[in-house]
Amino acid sequence: MGKLIFVTFILSCFVISATLAADDAKDKESATAKISISGTIIDETTGESLAGVSVSLEGTDRTVYTDFDGKFKFSGVAPGEYTIKTTFISYKAFSSKVNAEPNKKNALNVKLKSLAM
Repeated sequence: MGKLIFVTFILSCFVISATLAADDAKDKESATAKISISGTIIDETTGESLAGVSVSLEGTDRTVYTDFDGKFKFSGVAPGEYTIKTTFISYKAFSSKVNAEPNKKNALNVKLKSLAM
């Protein structure tokens, strides 16, 4: 019986230690400034908002799609330089570098060129 209590005590200490370490890692991660990158995508000729455009942060697995107003947003991005890449059926692909910084409006307004003649 005494061994069972001792083993239970050791396992409880391990679980508490692991939980505290995970909380500490979350605190350190949240201490790193997280920012957002946003923008609007429109047709170059008509000025209409383009909905459903695929917008990716190159070098990451992050992809979002524009809403009905042509707007997109990446939240929780670490500061740094990123390449934004857009793709949309019947439009020329677009890419641009953006330097995402804290306390700065990290917005990109894109005009896509139609492939139709």
